Amino acid sequence: MKRNEMYFYQLLRDFLTDYLITKRNFSDKTARAYRQSLNLLRNYLREEKSISFDRMDFSCFSRSSIYDFLIWLKNTRKNSVQTLNLRLSAIKSFLKYCSEEDLELMPVYLDVASIHAFKGGKRLCVEYLTQEQLKLLFSLPDMTTRLGRRDRFFMIFAYETGARIQELLDLRLSCIIRSDISVRVKIHGKGNKTRYVPLLGSTLKHLDAYLASFHKGSPLDALLFYTIHDAQKTQMKAGTVDYFLKKYGKLAHEADAAFPEGLHAHMFRHSIAMAMHKKGIPISYIRDFLGHSSIETTSVYSYSDEETITKALESVNLEGTIGNAVAKKKNWKGKEQYLLEYCGLG
Repeated sequence: MKRNEMYFYQLLRDFLTDYLITKRNFSDKTARAYRQSLNLLRNYLREEKSISFDRMDFSCFSRSSIYDFLIWLKNTRKNSVQTLNLRLSAIKSFLKYCSEEDLELMPVYLDVASIHAFKGGKRLCVEYLTQEQLKLLFSLPDMTTRLGRRDRFFMIFAYETGARIQELLDLRLSCIIRSDISVRVKIHGKGNKTRYVPLLGSTLKHLDAYLASFHKGSPLDALLFYTIHDAQKTQMKAGTVDYFLKKYGKLAHEADAAFPEGLHAHMFRHSIAMAMHKKGIPISYIRDFLGHSSIETTSVYSYSDEETITKALESVNLEGTIGNAVAKKKNWKGKEQYLLEYCGLG
């Protein structure tokens, strides 16, 4: 094979197997989502356009082609708005990487980058708790028991920090940083990124009470949240958190039918973000607080409680349809499985 004929596949392989994992420090789950998005595009081209993977190149990534792909996902596969935007984001990321590696590919990236994200006709499924619902929830644990005090503090801390569940479970006492003027919690998040969240007012009182009860004489490397097995302190599992949250969520729903069913840890993160947005805090600040890498991810909170219907995509230029890609013959027909494995899509 000639090098220029393999160029597309080389960039695709490097994006999936090196760039996402090594350079961007994406989790396996995120990298898998990107891989799945590009595989769906490959399947679409094969099934709808009769273009096999061994005939793909950058002409398959015109604005109109990607638009048709998204409409296919929406109408044929009945994908949600959130899923459509995930697929679009993955394709944009791949083309952005390619344009950075080769400036001649910049027009391809800019063409697709001009496609706007979908906005749903329905309210996005971002579940969050109101201030009244939070007060109800925090009143439910039995404060006369050790587990009740632990559960209540965990919920308060999850809300006040906006941390992901694994970020909370990974915290150690050394992550609580005190100075003469402030107390902050150091959170190690996705993409190997670190952020600092200040602890204020009553949250500090809850923290000090929890530390006095659960961490007398504990070393700095001790886990903030733990369970005891065979007289040993071990890291609390996500399943343990899920168990007691479901218990309190059920009680809250029984007391208030409007309380969302199926309480989960991420709901605290959504709740603090929505509370900040409703108070007029800029979305860029909320992005940094939550540790999002993109403002697009955080923007869900800026319209999650609006009931408006907007156009899914801007009108597109229909020139350069996908059919043109068939005209470019490649001399490795029949070697599709080899190329899939080479690119990390097999």
